[in-house]
Amino acid sequence: MKNTRIASIVVSAGYSSRMHSFKPFLKFGKYTAVETVITTLKNSGIDDIILVVGYRGSEVIEKTKNFGVVCVVNENYSQGMYSSVLKGVEALEPNIDAFFMQPVDVPLVKGHTIDLLKNMYLESHKGIIYPAFCGKRGHPPLIDSKYKHVILNGDGEGGLKKILERHEDDSLLVPVFDEAVLMDMDRKKDYQKLLRYFYAGVPNRKECYEILNSYNVPAHIIKHCTEVARVALDILDSLKGTGCELDGAALEAAALLHDIARREKRHARMGEKILKEIGYEYVGYIISTHIDIAVNEKGRITENEILYLADKLVKEDSIMPLESRFRQYMNAYGDNLEALEKIKNRYDAAEKIIKKLENSTGKGFIYG
Repeated sequence: MKNTRIASIVVSAGYSSRMHSFKPFLKFGKYTAVETVITTLKNSGIDDIILVVGYRGSEVIEKTKNFGVVCVVNENYSQGMYSSVLKGVEALEPNIDAFFMQPVDVPLVKGHTIDLLKNMYLESHKGIIYPAFCGKRGHPPLIDSKYKHVILNGDGEGGLKKILERHEDDSLLVPVFDEAVLMDMDRKKDYQKLLRYFYAGVPNRKECYEILNSYNVPAHIIKHCTEVARVALDILDSLKGTGCELDGAALEAAALLHDIARREKRHARMGEKILKEIGYEYVGYIISTHIDIAVNEKGRITENEILYLADKLVKEDSIMPLESRFRQYMNAYGDNLEALEKIKNRYDAAEKIIKKLENSTGKGFIYG
């Protein structure tokens, strides 16, 4: 197969009138929205990026001058987004095979989503690839260049969406575990929601379940993960007012995903690897110690320790007292000295974590 060349058109030309702030320059950490979109695309190997500017275009060009993008000015930006789409499509080089259409006001789409859409385009031979989260179609679509002339000859009625809808038989909806494909920012409240999502830095609850489904995790394991997450959050809640600063969002995500690779050997490490690959390194780190853990008895309580203990308190999807759980294991492996040593070490680690909890809260720990 020839080397497929995929580009992206980033539309950043509108007035931002409903936002009452200039959307391309809204900040997400150290980057503005337009810089965030470009950086994600670049990191996913999209080097051919056309940035369509209009309102305050000279400022956007100046802001992105070192990002290696081609800036195209749409003098007719007041006519709406479709006029910017046309400018972007006109600017595509003849040897581009397909292109993303990325509005700047959908800024937090993740690299793993871009990668998945690219791969599905190459595998499916479909002309229009859409990301979908929980069954809802999102941005950015990946469009084969055979549709360039269709777009350029369109009347603009209903925008690009209506044009692409006429070719549903040549489209593919790709499930992704990235809610950001649905998250635009038309108004201030949308931006505030995106900021909370950005600073969480971990998959939210909906995304966790989509990740589990994407990796074909069986229902009974998902039930176990759900119960472990509930217990972990209960333990975390018991620490309120103790001065323990813990990342509840990361803990919940790790608990929901800790057995994503349970059917594999060394599944804790495999789970860590999966989460790192999709961009959630800290969640992967918490998962990595849920089977065996070295407890620092004098240190602060950690997310790793809470997940470890919660997992030991849940057998499948039911609570089981720690002593009963380990007694079962001891009976099952009574003639296997190596296994018995591991069981003893795991029980001792759980007891040490309980002691740390009791020292932190000033209360006895009873669960199950």
